[in-house]
Amino acid sequence: MESSAKLRFAGDYSLNKAQIVTQKGFYQDITNQVIAIQYFEDLFSPFITGKIVVKESLDLINLFPFIGEEYINLDITTPSFNDKYGIKGRYYIHKLTDRELLGDKAVVYELHFISEEAIVDSNKKISRTFGDKISALIKPFVNDNNFGLQSKKSVVVEETLNKIKYTSNYWSPIKNIMHLLDIATNMNKTPNYVFFENRDGFYFISLESLYDNKHITQQFVYDSYMRDKVPNASDIRNPQEDYRRILDISIPIGFDYLDRLSNGMLGSRQISYDATTKQYTTKVYNMFDRFKEQKHLNPNPLNSDSAVFRSNSTVTLYPKMYGTFQGFGDNTGQKTFQERTSLIKMAQANFLNITVKGRCDYTAGQKVNVKLNRIEPAKKTDKDIEDNMFSGNYLIGAVNHYFDREKHECHMELIKDSSVMNMNRNK
Repeated sequence: MESSAKLRFAGDYSLNKAQIVTQKGFYQDITNQVIAIQYFEDLFSPFITGKIVVKESLDLINLFPFIGEEYINLDITTPSFNDKYGIKGRYYIHKLTDRELLGDKAVVYELHFISEEAIVDSNKKISRTFGDKISALIKPFVNDNNFGLQSKKSVVVEETLNKIKYTSNYWSPIKNIMHLLDIATNMNKTPNYVFFENRDGFYFISLESLYDNKHITQQFVYDSYMRDKVPNASDIRNPQEDYRRILDISIPIGFDYLDRLSNGMLGSRQISYDATTKQYTTKVYNMFDRFKEQKHLNPNPLNSDSAVFRSNSTVTLYPKMYGTFQGFGDNTGQKTFQERTSLIKMAQANFLNITVKGRCDYTAGQKVNVKLNRIEPAKKTDKDIEDNMFSGNYLIGAVNHYFDREKHECHMELIKDSSVMNMNRNK
């Protein structure tokens, strides 16, 4: 089903509902009082967060009253787009900030909201033993009413290769999931799982699966496009082309070689002591050893074969304990720690901050393509002017949907773990 409203321009949106509900069921529609909404999703964060700027003269703070026990129901769609891709849901209002009086008749303030499950997580601590395939444990931690987040949202779980048995030492549901996250390996033996919430629900999935997605949601370009030409020699705005255009772009850090060294992206050495067998073991990790076996966004590593590094650049001490539970061997993350550390750092080593015209179907975890041109004089005869260092496939690592009374913009952090450019091309 598509929205019945007609798209007027790229960045158009419909605020269908902004409704505050109290614990006692009293509600107030504040759609007309909303000045701006920010809605955050992050690939490395378990919950959706956001804030709403409200300007009103109804004295809602005393009317409810606002005490941190209220909810906000949101329904925002992009006209002419499928409504199922809209931003819809119920969120817990956990904070009120920046209240300012505008004369005697109006007041403006910010309401901060978060997913309902975050409040459940903050109030629940679990003391019991769990044992199963890691992927089989995730849905109960999200859906179960006794030890989970009591969520009715969709949960996507990628199957894991390994199983585990451990005791939750008064951990919250999310802390349990994060413990499993550090140990989980997918069917390709790659330990780069993430757990996050986006518009569609919760995901426990490996970055490899997100990288391997054949569908590219959008190609973003940074050029001087303004309008489409039509046969009668006039020109028109093309919303689909406008959606592709990058309004603003920044590259906070192009690369940081010392950071890659000190955080174990290129290589590391791990020393482990087993308290049961009384044995020390040493394990050396090299980023290039499994690069071709793993799945990546782009074909080439971020560093060349000539990268200067030694395993001793990062040395970690990781304890392990064999046979804590009968039949389960070592239940720690000792086997996966180095590779996971390297892969997560690799995913965050190259990123762009961009601003584009907003669409409600943009969400964390989607695969996009970025095309940038080189910053150099170019001739009409030049066939290759693409910036291969920063162009390529990216994931939407984080997205901030920003709505004001005029437009919808998306501020995105795009991440990539690999490069279009072959760093060995001059060899």
